[in-house]
Amino acid sequence: MSFVSLAFLCFVPATFLLYHATSRLAVQNVIILVASYVFYGWWDWRFLPLLAGISIVNYAAAIVIAASKREQTRKLLLSLAIAAAMIVLAIFKYFNFFIDSFSMIAERVGLHPNLPTLRIVLPLGISFITFQGIAYVVDVYRGKHAAERDVVKFLAFKAFFPQLVAGPIERASNLLDQFSAPRRFTSDHAERALWLLIYGYAMKVVVADSLAPIVDTLFIPEQPFGWSVILATLAFGIQIYADFNGYSLIAKGVALLFGFELIWNFRYPYWSVSISEFWHRWHISLSTWLRDYLYIPLGGNRRGELITNRNLLLTMALGGLWHGASWTFVLWGLVHGLALVAWRAFSGKEAPGSTVARGLGWALTMLVVFVGWFFFRASNWNLLVGMLYALGNWEWAPVHGAAGLAILSLSVPLMLLEWQLRSRGDYSVLQWPAWLRYPLFATLAAMTIAASGHVNATFIYFQF
Repeated sequence: MSFVSLAFLCFVPATFLLYHATSRLAVQNVIILVASYVFYGWWDWRFLPLLAGISIVNYAAAIVIAASKREQTRKLLLSLAIAAAMIVLAIFKYFNFFIDSFSMIAERVGLHPNLPTLRIVLPLGISFITFQGIAYVVDVYRGKHAAERDVVKFLAFKAFFPQLVAGPIERASNLLDQFSAPRRFTSDHAERALWLLIYGYAMKVVVADSLAPIVDTLFIPEQPFGWSVILATLAFGIQIYADFNGYSLIAKGVALLFGFELIWNFRYPYWSVSISEFWHRWHISLSTWLRDYLYIPLGGNRRGELITNRNLLLTMALGGLWHGASWTFVLWGLVHGLALVAWRAFSGKEAPGSTVARGLGWALTMLVVFVGWFFFRASNWNLLVGMLYALGNWEWAPVHGAAGLAILSLSVPLMLLEWQLRSRGDYSVLQWPAWLRYPLFATLAAMTIAASGHVNATFIYFQF
């Protein structure tokens, strides 16, 4: 069930009314659990046992780990729990990728293996579900969170429908604990939820879905024009941000309707003045997950610069692979890994101070980010090579003017609003006088309705 479907627009009010018809916490948790499984099963009911199975394994593993006294046993149980989660992820997401990669390498050395491939349907949100479960089990092992004994609370936490399929990757210390606390729906919740939903839908429908046809038209292997590569990359950079941040804002708004506070997954990343700051502002739940459960266990920055740089490159490369079974995603991760290594080496790990330095830092950061988006969107080698080949022809074509105008018309108002929110606060719009605030709400809502005819119901991060 997509956030931009009619089914979802009926599902949320119905669930909301049923949920708030009772004040009993246990009943509300059951309603959330059932609603979440309906939400997930709407896409493909055959994967409901997979969701339940992953959740039960995480639930049981945490309890057994917490009850174990011997450290060696605890480590073994943790390793088994992580291995089980990664095996499931590898089978559904990476089986054919590993087979194809091995076959390609074998053919390069003169071998011609006939290896099996499977037509495996990728379960929606499998990467997010897996990472959230690993974080929970590791936190229990580290003593950062108690093992949850209430199976309904835990299953509801694992399947919480606003953030189930594309995050944010919530920690137990934030989301799970909220299932144990009384939840109320206040006027403050209502106003914040209204703003998040209006803003999120506008970003998705008006901005992201308007740019999608431009991106799809320009990102083709037979692309003849270099300028089209530049414009395609700029358009995709804005599209993926508006699409994924739009999802995150809608998820946060819907969660507020039920009294839950999700973390902010984006904090105005395109105003970052260093690549390090960018990763503190972009897909925050993933970047902090990679830091806490991969980079730090690898040794972080505790073993000298050489090992630190290795850890950064490995973490970002694996972060790229997390996004999809393609070497171009790994290349995207390595671009960011190399940029982080360079930033540590040349900046002294300090953020730019002066206005000129901050301006230069912003320009260099956006150059890295958008070069990275080019590799991210060119999801196979034929497309990547074709687009790179086009950079040899800088002829101006009519499509360039139309694409550039579309990008400017959508990105400038978005960035101005983002600057205002960044400098004055996430909910600063709600402090505007009513005569200014409500016309803004109405305008964004009207634009969303008007643009809904070309809605692309699939969010980009659903494929990850």
